[in-house]
Amino acid sequence: MKKVESLREVSEWANLNKDILELIFNKLDVMDITMGASRVCISWFLASHNRTLWNTVDLTNLQELDFSRIFNFKDKERPIFFYKHPVDHKQGRTNLLTKIISRFFLDFFEVEGSISLMNLLVEISKLSRMAPKNLFFNFNSYIQENGLKFAAEKMPNIEKLALPIWSYQNDKSLRFAFSQWKNLKTLIIAHEHSFTPSFDFKAVGESCSSLTNLKYLGRLEEYTCRDIVCYLRSLKRLSLRCSLVSSTAVYRLINGLPNLTILNVSHCKNPYDYFLPIAKSIDNYVITAATQKLEKFITCPHDCMICKDRCRYSLSYLAEVWRNDEIKELEF
Repeated sequence: MKKVESLREVSEWANLNKDILELIFNKLDVMDITMGASRVCISWFLASHNRTLWNTVDLTNLQELDFSRIFNFKDKERPIFFYKHPVDHKQGRTNLLTKIISRFFLDFFEVEGSISLMNLLVEISKLSRMAPKNLFFNFNSYIQENGLKFAAEKMPNIEKLALPIWSYQNDKSLRFAFSQWKNLKTLIIAHEHSFTPSFDFKAVGESCSSLTNLKYLGRLEEYTCRDIVCYLRSLKRLSLRCSLVSSTAVYRLINGLPNLTILNVSHCKNPYDYFLPIAKSIDNYVITAATQKLEKFITCPHDCMICKDRCRYSLSYLAEVWRNDEIKELEF
């Protein structure tokens, strides 16, 4: 009797009005749809393929379960994260439905289970196909070479991309990935120079001729600045928000990028003195160059509270704020 009632309830959910179903699905995040709603019944599985759901693949709010394991590579330790997702238990489908609807109306439920980033990308690609135009990774995600290649091959129409701080790629994998993303217009990079090799901007410049927006979060070394100027000549908007950058590097970017119109150096600090905000140390010749060339040169006030707080430059703080920017094209 209970089984009959359970099947009847599932049948009712399966026959839910399509407009209501679409409304519910639009309130769910990627994990809810991929590992939850799409597995409820055939009609929900088919509804999960709606292209409007997959314009943006936003992985920024994934809940990290723990470090599943650590392995060594070139004498560096690299964490592989697993992420929480809802699991259906012996109570049957009704339990999963309850969790999904609770998330929709009350915005809370306890999730269990885990999935690696690579396996999650595989599951997403089954539903999204080639629809995504925006791909945002979690700040702490670890993208292996096969993961980045897979994402590029299955989502070739990406126009806005946010890469995390744990991104270890060789030149070959980066070159392949960006050769697929020829429509890329906006690139956000979090880079930790102590753990990861230099980013290959040449691979980006060779394939992404439409790239006009760049956000770089990290320590801007002289060679990095040189590569940006050399290979990303079409840049119009550049944000170094919360980065470590020198006056010399800022000057080189202003004068070296011919199409640059907006530069954001708010909350930046001197790479040789973490106590010194760039707003207080920037040289007059840099300000003059910016005033003469740029439409907008964004800095923060001398009494900026964020710049006064050293702790705000920890990785945990940057993970919270890297989606924010004074340049609207670089928010996500």
